[in-house]
Amino acid sequence: MVKFKVVRLCKEEAMTIVPTEIARFDLEKAADLLRGAGYHVDDKGVMVTATIEDKEVTIYPSGRMVVAGINGKEEAGQVAEATYSMIEPSRES
Repeated sequence: MVKFKVVRLCKEEAMTIVPTEIARFDLEKAADLLRGAGYHVDDKGVMVTATIEDKEVTIYPSGRMVVAGINGKEEAGQVAEATYSMIEPSRES
């Protein structure tokens, strides 16, 4: 599992998730895994945006994420943990 820190953006309802270790993800595989979990996915090549209910997660190949539609750092961390868990099989070695 990826270790990360939550960084507050200028808005309360969006936060950046920054891995504290080197991580690389195959975004095409990650997009397929998220679709399989019921997310609406927009694969833009350099990033993947996944939406479910009122939450949106943008994922970059480095594992960095922007999480929107959340209420604070704790919820951002929970969303990030769940997302990393789902896309773990797309992690490159």
